[in-house]
Amino acid sequence: MKKATIFFTVIFLLMGAIPMLNGQQNTERPVLKKEITKVNYIDARSAYSILMPYMSRNGKLQLVRESNMLIIEDIPEIVEKILSILKEIDIKPLDLQFTVDLIMGSMSSGSSETHGVIAQIPDKKIQSDPLIKELRKLLMYEVFKRLDSTLINVQDNGRSTQMLGGEGMSFRLDLQPRYIKEDKGDSIRVDLSLSTRQFKSDGSPLSLTLIETTISLKSGDRSVVGVSKLNGGDKALILILSGVVKK
Repeated sequence: MKKATIFFTVIFLLMGAIPMLNGQQNTERPVLKKEITKVNYIDARSAYSILMPYMSRNGKLQLVRESNMLIIEDIPEIVEKILSILKEIDIKPLDLQFTVDLIMGSMSSGSSETHGVIAQIPDKKIQSDPLIKELRKLLMYEVFKRLDSTLINVQDNGRSTQMLGGEGMSFRLDLQPRYIKEDKGDSIRVDLSLSTRQFKSDGSPLSLTLIETTISLKSGDRSVVGVSKLNGGDKALILILSGVVKK
């Protein structure tokens, strides 16, 4: 009889503990909130990588590449935090504007043809350009003539390809800028290359890179990017670049 009493007592205690265990299980499964949001300006994959560490162990973050969207499912506090971070990083890229000048420098203003270009009367406006005046102190060229000048609009971290040319010559300019915010003043870092197309003896095209560099500009600054000598140095291409951040 004593053993039976003990047995029923244990059963009673276990039955009483079941609701308590269920209550603990309920507390371990919080109510989750679900949000579907479109990423407007950056790649959703980049946003996913940034946001994933902020998710709780109960949360789930899904990437929908086709529509550049994210599906966020987590406790309400985490979801709100994720949306807040996304709002800070998903911003429209800055609009940048560049002015590109392609200058031909010659040793003399004679009429001999070199590399398909005939040297002509000096361009007085170019001759008085402060950058050209500085170059004349460093280079042996006497005559400078503008081959082309163009305006390029491109977004931060974007890419732009522009064809330049003049005097029977054609060039391709590839430009990729990146805006850098600094304590001492904002700057624009630009990766660029200037190339031209030539033909081999068999007639097949060959791309020749003339200038390839990375330059850092302050907004509004104008700078010589590079100089490429042609035909043994009798002539040279001079690439000048200025850039501004459009507000």
